[in-house]
Amino acid sequence: MVQHTIRTAFGAAKSAAAALLIVALASPSLAQTAVTAPGRVEGAAPPLSIGVAASGIVAAVLVHEGDRVRAGQLLLKLDCRPLEAEVKARAAHLAAAQATYDRFRNGPRPDEIAVGEAVVGYSQARADEAKKALERAQSLQEGVTVTTAHLLEVQRDARIAAAQLEEAHARLNLLRAGSREEDIREAKALRDAAAADLDGSRARLAQCAVSAPANGTVLDVDVNPGQFLSLAVPQPLLHIVPDGSARVRAEVALRDRPHLCVGQRASIAAETLPSAAIGAQVASISPAVTARSMATPGGTAAPPGAAADNVVAVVLSIDRGAPTLPIGLPVTVRFAACPSKS
Repeated sequence: MVQHTIRTAFGAAKSAAAALLIVALASPSLAQTAVTAPGRVEGAAPPLSIGVAASGIVAAVLVHEGDRVRAGQLLLKLDCRPLEAEVKARAAHLAAAQATYDRFRNGPRPDEIAVGEAVVGYSQARADEAKKALERAQSLQEGVTVTTAHLLEVQRDARIAAAQLEEAHARLNLLRAGSREEDIREAKALRDAAAADLDGSRARLAQCAVSAPANGTVLDVDVNPGQFLSLAVPQPLLHIVPDGSARVRAEVALRDRPHLCVGQRASIAAETLPSAAIGAQVASISPAVTARSMATPGGTAAPPGAAADNVVAVVLSIDRGAPTLPIGLPVTVRFAACPSKS
């Protein structure tokens, strides 16, 4: 009788345990362990580290921590007066090279051709006069009515006048032909080289001014006017958090990874937040395992090398309409059960 009672009680206990197991399997929210992880508020994208591409002394810092900036807004300037003078000199050099190129490309002006034609007419008149003088001298009897010396002088003047006329015709033909193709190409090459030098100087001068690459908020400023910056020792001068909805990066213990999924709901709580938690949703889960860098919700970090020290980074998007959270605020994230796949 006692044995029968024991067997009956044991069978009832097995049936109850089986029933509980079936209920647990049918209800994932009961089977899943609650997951809580530390997190930290961050911007819509990682902070942008702003530096300089030139060495020099900081002339002015135009923004402060917390300032809102627009893309292209000037953040700071270096003292680059030598480069400014170089740009002016190269601009003048380019203007001179451009003028030379224009002169060769356009060729002689109509006024210059008119002058050449006038010189040809003057030379023609002198040549005609010298020719007539020579003819008169040759019609006289040498040694009687004209001396030999005078005849030789008239012959020389006639040859000179003819040569000058030929030279005037040649110069006029050159003017009418215009500039040589080689001279035009040379002038163009010099013009292009001067333009390239100017562009290079302007590019170096532009590096003396640092502008915001995107809309955002200045997170910190680590530079002061008068400070010398060197490319030999690069350093970030300030950081900008790009505009966009804030998000939370949580570190979930590796053992809890099977309980996470994209689209999973979660709540965010912090000491500075109101009593009501802020809703959030899992946006992405890192495929890599890293070492923990945040304290656990209890306020302690796992010993180095411990199993709990291995975590998976989870990024959560905060629900719209939630209060604005300061960047870097430590929070506690409590994950709900993953949505049912059915």
